[in-house]
Amino acid sequence: MSEVVPEHEPPRSSAVEAPGLSTLEQPDAPSFEPNRLLRWLYSRFFRHMKVDERWSGSVRESAARGIVVYVMRSISVLDFLCLDYLVKRFRLPLVRFVNDLGLWILEPFGRGGRRLRLRRQIPQEEALAKILQDEESALLFLRRPPAIGEPPTGQGLEVDLIRRLVEAQRKVDRPILILPQVFVWTMRPPNRRPSFVDLLFGPAEWPGRIRVLLRFVLNFRNAQLKSGEPFDVRQFLDEHQDLTDQEAADRIRYALLRRIERERHIVQGPAKKTAGRIREELLRSPRVRKQVEAAARERDEPVAAVERFADKELQRLQAIMDPNMIRLFEAVLGYVFTRIYDGLEVDMEGLERVREAARRGPVIFLPSHKSHVDYLVLSFVLAQNMVSPPLIAAGDNLSFFPLGWFLRRAGAFFIRRSFRGKRLYSGLVAAYLRKVLAEGFNVEFFMEGGRSRTGKLLPPKLGMLSMVVDAGLALPDRSISFVPISIGYERIVEQRAYAHEQEGGEKEPESVGGLLKTPRVLRSRYGRLYVQVGRISSLDDLLSEAAALRLQKQGAQKQGEPADPRELKPPERRALINRIAHRVTYEIDRATIVTPASLVGTALLSHPRRGMTHAELLERCAEMLAALQRHGARVARPVVREDAQVVPPPDREARCDVARELLRHDAVEETLALFTDAKLLTTAQAAGERVHQVPDARRLALEYHKNMVLHFFVPSALISNALMVGGGPIALDTLRERVERLSRLFKYEFMYRADATFDEIFADALQTMRDGGEVQIDGDQVRASEGSLVPVYAHMLKTYFEGYLVAVRMLSLLPREGEMKRKDWLKQALARGQKMFLAGELSLAESVAKSKLENALLALHDASMVRASGETLARGAAMADDEAQGALERRLQKYL
Repeated sequence: MSEVVPEHEPPRSSAVEAPGLSTLEQPDAPSFEPNRLLRWLYSRFFRHMKVDERWSGSVRESAARGIVVYVMRSISVLDFLCLDYLVKRFRLPLVRFVNDLGLWILEPFGRGGRRLRLRRQIPQEEALAKILQDEESALLFLRRPPAIGEPPTGQGLEVDLIRRLVEAQRKVDRPILILPQVFVWTMRPPNRRPSFVDLLFGPAEWPGRIRVLLRFVLNFRNAQLKSGEPFDVRQFLDEHQDLTDQEAADRIRYALLRRIERERHIVQGPAKKTAGRIREELLRSPRVRKQVEAAARERDEPVAAVERFADKELQRLQAIMDPNMIRLFEAVLGYVFTRIYDGLEVDMEGLERVREAARRGPVIFLPSHKSHVDYLVLSFVLAQNMVSPPLIAAGDNLSFFPLGWFLRRAGAFFIRRSFRGKRLYSGLVAAYLRKVLAEGFNVEFFMEGGRSRTGKLLPPKLGMLSMVVDAGLALPDRSISFVPISIGYERIVEQRAYAHEQEGGEKEPESVGGLLKTPRVLRSRYGRLYVQVGRISSLDDLLSEAAALRLQKQGAQKQGEPADPRELKPPERRALINRIAHRVTYEIDRATIVTPASLVGTALLSHPRRGMTHAELLERCAEMLAALQRHGARVARPVVREDAQVVPPPDREARCDVARELLRHDAVEETLALFTDAKLLTTAQAAGERVHQVPDARRLALEYHKNMVLHFFVPSALISNALMVGGGPIALDTLRERVERLSRLFKYEFMYRADATFDEIFADALQTMRDGGEVQIDGDQVRASEGSLVPVYAHMLKTYFEGYLVAVRMLSLLPREGEMKRKDWLKQALARGQKMFLAGELSLAESVAKSKLENALLALHDASMVRASGETLARGAAMADDEAQGALERRLQKYL
């Protein structure tokens, strides 16, 4: 987040005010004292500036360690005035010296007064040395803007003040800490090629005074201050004792310019190239040329014709990010989100980790995908928090006019759902990704491929990820980071559409008609929206881990030079991509926040009876909250009281007591109102107490909220179901065998840890349940503790057992010879499942869902019960045994 400087004026020093900008000459180094006009400008304009919350703390910390010297890139009177205002406002070390600003008699710190009185000027290097000797702070500009006729880059200064810093550091005891400062006046990145405006008024990186003034007048409300990592001059000199003062100064100056550029890049993104130039460079690249020539030979067409085709494909593909469109979207989304959401909760610590990753290189954002709103949320959050929005991979189903025109200019690039049989198109997409990463753009895509209709993460699709990994391997000078993002909702905009599809309805294609429903959306309320950041992994670290694993498998490192970790054999490359995909998926699950809606939804659906009293609901919410805390889940702020202890105690009863104290009853009430508004819940008064009921027709929609946090409970739920069979103690080996069989059956429903074996996951889950007082282990016997949540955990998966039971029973629909269309089988299976529910063979309406039947088909295919081939189904080899279907059905029945 950023904070806006308060409205009142900064404290004034006791220096005498000069007629112009400057103070008159003072015996000791004075601070700059603005006149009345400038004080009015300070209060009128500078108070709107957005400042990184950590900025003042970082400066204070540096001041405690040593002498603070602020550094900026290009000489600017405006930047000096802004920094002077802010250091006074936040009571930080005051600026006592600045380079010659070219203001003649208006120069600050007495230099203008000396010129006015025709007195000798104190050389800048002497004045700086005196300031540093007195352990005061200074502001140094590293370059000056180019004059007319000079190259459009920053020009060197007549006096090398960085060298004077090096010389001063060798004389003073305290370390000199240089703090790079960046004022970002516009989100528009600089042009890669200078335009006519750049030649006339100076380039964006090195603006002349007229451009600085215009930029300030037009953008002062959006101005942002960014601070780079402090540079310790003493530490640098100690580490490079062989350097001369000039060599050390040159290296320090280069390092500071790099840090300043990194901070600018984080906010504005890479320098701008036109869309036509990017396509031209892509089509000229050797790799794309080879693919075009190969396609021409394959199609027996002229190379020029295939080039024109490739150019058109790139036009349909590429993003044309426009900062003005980003600002328009930011304003519109700010209005829309305020209308439909009660708040936007952002993981600010995670966002700071994103900034750190962005300083190293391009960032790959990998968010969960539950709604079309996902395309907009992350870019909005990043723009609001001074991070350049990414280019977003979107399906070509969203490229329709007029939405596609706007999305493309907001950073979306549109790709087809399938690349099968389109080698040239696949090559163009891969080349485009390499190009944007090489240019320094951040990229966002949804690894799940499509939106989750169930609330659970979908299995990762590896196509886009493999292209990004290949691009990263081909760009060794770019440090690419993978950022898992969990986007959570208390109520989903597409809720009714998802329930309709789960019940067997057809998916409605995106169209202008869908946009016209927006006013209806704006009249509804959807609770809060949550953005959480998981653990960030860099490609370099993942490659190092993969190399270490290879060496470990080989037993010992071979003699000679170690192999380049980027040189991977095809199996090693596939293993790396799978490791990244599963790690990101696991991290998204771990970062998923427990919202009031997911907590209340889980409590309601974990209750086996028709209705639930309000007291029972509060008790179950407290029990669920305690269990989630034990599993290390992140809990949304509205769920718990801010003044209560959040760390759960080890004892189960004590943990539940703490959870009862933590739970905010008003959050439960708000969620109940939200569910009632969405017609997911009905409430009746009986004997003076409220009783909550979930209508059978709406249980499938409510299950969406339960599924958002179900992954935290899956290991415990699998163990609980295995324990509940028979009702008594069970041998540990038998329990392990049952759980392993269940985990294989449901492997397409749930994402398991990829960094551990089944035995390790089972042991950890069982130990967690034992530590939580849920189970007791006597020797090799395991049993559920009295009054534990084991029956509740088991009930959480009942809908999946019932859904799979429907799928197994409906295998009889498949013809003994020949095939059946998958679509027809699903339609009939859903109808039969609905009949089973109405007849009482199934107890939960949400068991009859398209997603459960589709995942069951995948599991039955693995068991050779079904042959699934594209859009058709046939009986598998195991179905030759007439008892196979009945045996599997009986095995499922015993868990029900």
